[in-house]
Amino acid sequence: MRLKKSFFENDTVKVAYSLIGKVLVKYTNFMGNYFKTTGIITETEAYGYTDDPASHAYKKLTLRNASMFGEVGRLYVYFVYGNHYCLNIVARNHNQTAGAVLIRSMEPIEGISLMKLLRKSENIYNLTTGPGRLTQAFKITIKHNNLDTTDIAVNNYFYFEENESSSQFHKFIVDQTTRIGISTGIEKKWRFIMLNQDHHSLQYQPSKFLSKRS
Repeated sequence: MRLKKSFFENDTVKVAYSLIGKVLVKYTNFMGNYFKTTGIITETEAYGYTDDPASHAYKKLTLRNASMFGEVGRLYVYFVYGNHYCLNIVARNHNQTAGAVLIRSMEPIEGISLMKLLRKSENIYNLTTGPGRLTQAFKITIKHNNLDTTDIAVNNYFYFEENESSSQFHKFIVDQTTRIGISTGIEKKWRFIMLNQDHHSLQYQPSKFLSKRS
């Protein structure tokens, strides 16, 4: 089931938590043909507004961060470090002015062969483990910025959905940690990662598909 706008009309941190285990679906055009690529979200980070110095929205509204102030359920995609894109989904409750969730890592499920081509890598753990890697594997660029993932009438090729396939679903719990790759707001525990249950020990271990093992 596709995630509706109401899913993203919640506190940004709570949405970041709730997105763990959900599925990103994108139909990608490659050499004139469309291929379905999907992945289970294993790592997210929440970014706020004036309460969050690490957020792009912290100081003021700009052309670059405008999506963070817009409708929930829309994508916020930006270019960083001069070499890759980052994928965010706008999420906040009615009391928040701006907010978005960074999708840091996923476990690839469908379209892995295409991901390997786009990433120029045969290592499955090197395809979607990190913001820049996953946008390259899913062919996500600035043209997707502000795309509404909840409106099926205008977009039926890029959206989030519940994981309804038991064959692809892991028994997991969610761990909460401090965010990584930032220099301010480092005390906030707004990063969420998937912990999978080991079939033998029944203990929970961090997913193998994280941007940083924790």
